[in-house]
Amino acid sequence: MHSPYPLRAGRRAFAVLGAAALGVGAFALPAAAQTPPVEAVFVEDYSPVTVGDDPKLATAQIIFTEAFPEEGHTVSATITIDAPEGFFTLANDGDDSDCTPDATGTVVECAEDAAESVSFDYLYAAVLEAEPGDYDYTVEFKVDGTTVETVEDVIEVSAHSVESFRYGYAQVDIEPGGSADTAPAFLQTDPLPEGTVALAYGVSEPSYMLSGMAEASAPYENCVDGYWNGDGGVTCIVTDFADSVGTTFAPDAPISFSVEETVPGPLDVCGCGFEVRPLDAEELEAEYGDVDTETGDQLGFEVVSEGDDPDDYGWAGLIDVRTTENPFDLAVSDANAKGDKGDEVTLTVPVKNLGPADAASFFDGPGSYGLIGTLPKGLELVKVDSDGDDLNCFEPDDTFVEDSFPDSDLANADFVCLFYSLDADESFDFKFTVEITDADSNAKGTLEVAAIDNDGYPGVPDGDTKNDTADITVNGDNGSGQLPKTGVSLIWIVGAAALVLVAGVVLFALSSRRRKADAAE
Repeated sequence: MHSPYPLRAGRRAFAVLGAAALGVGAFALPAAAQTPPVEAVFVEDYSPVTVGDDPKLATAQIIFTEAFPEEGHTVSATITIDAPEGFFTLANDGDDSDCTPDATGTVVECAEDAAESVSFDYLYAAVLEAEPGDYDYTVEFKVDGTTVETVEDVIEVSAHSVESFRYGYAQVDIEPGGSADTAPAFLQTDPLPEGTVALAYGVSEPSYMLSGMAEASAPYENCVDGYWNGDGGVTCIVTDFADSVGTTFAPDAPISFSVEETVPGPLDVCGCGFEVRPLDAEELEAEYGDVDTETGDQLGFEVVSEGDDPDDYGWAGLIDVRTTENPFDLAVSDANAKGDKGDEVTLTVPVKNLGPADAASFFDGPGSYGLIGTLPKGLELVKVDSDGDDLNCFEPDDTFVEDSFPDSDLANADFVCLFYSLDADESFDFKFTVEITDADSNAKGTLEVAAIDNDGYPGVPDGDTKNDTADITVNGDNGSGQLPKTGVSLIWIVGAAALVLVAGVVLFALSSRRRKADAAE
């Protein structure tokens, strides 16, 4: 079988072996065996793991320089963990039956028909009673019972972390330029660690592509900017607290989220997190020694209820921050190529955002919005002059393009160029050069501006779809540069990723054919 994980060099054991010199573990088989030399081996346990956690996948892969010249060979791997009996539980990964663990929890035997690349996957977990530490293990690869490579590595096992709290859920809806308060609750399920002198209550802000779209604030003397002194957000240090298992607490003063007037909506700008972290005296002094926890306006905790069911609370706190309706309005103008047959004409089209919201960048990729050009009969594309750092052009039949603009007609398009963002009341000039092949053509082409739609995300509508499409003509009378009064109506125009993101963010992994539009002819 082939591993679902990419072959990569990293912290774990990964070796590329030359065909002439295979390294210490290499083995030269007799010619009759006709075994190709080993090219690379890859071993990954994806540790560290924590005692008592669910099983984790491990992988052992061997790659030969070429396919086996004949059938009937077997590739095997023996994984041996240097640990006391019963410290680990081992199991096959469930997708196949190529690995068999022994009863001691220290050895896994795997076997598969020989191939150019063979990968073995198995599951392992450190039991709750296991001692934290580093555990050596070896992976011995064999062909027909003869060792061809041996790899050594280490499984890192961490101690069980006592989680004293579980968390509720909160949602805040914010109008453009407005703010909203929240004070999400948390349930104490276990006693606080010995030596706890303070509780740090932290709330995060939007991050990555949506960073800056909402801001958290807590105007209290015992609160500081930063989520655990790192990412955006706020953290409040409470020293007057009760150690009361089974009690649900909440801040006795609100945390506020605010957004600027130009933040688009409706949009989930953040699946923000919140957490309560016990601090001992050393941690308090090292991380928050300069925070005033005694004077002025202080945020504290109040009892919300007692005896709540822990299953009604989550292991992670979540605050959904959403903006209300606030569309952007993208618009393009007509373009008219004037000239004689054989002339090359550069057309300049203003691309505008009439507001009131910014057309924001939603994705880590080549852009969030596209300009889709379909030339009329009588024009041929020479090049897109604007293609470059701020505008990225693609073939219209590129899979990425087709997936990104499901509501647009790409069948006859000549170019699709993506841009990242456009603030409210801003514009830029889009330039492309065409050759006039029929100066008397009265056909009309189109230039459309559209936001990428990634399965409905992010869901911000264009404020006026009538000005999203303009005409491209040859020696016509409508090349006034004014916004057209009619055009193709798009029901929803939204911005773009993969990512995702809710309590997270969506990313594009792009592998596409870019073109410089001078290949049009």
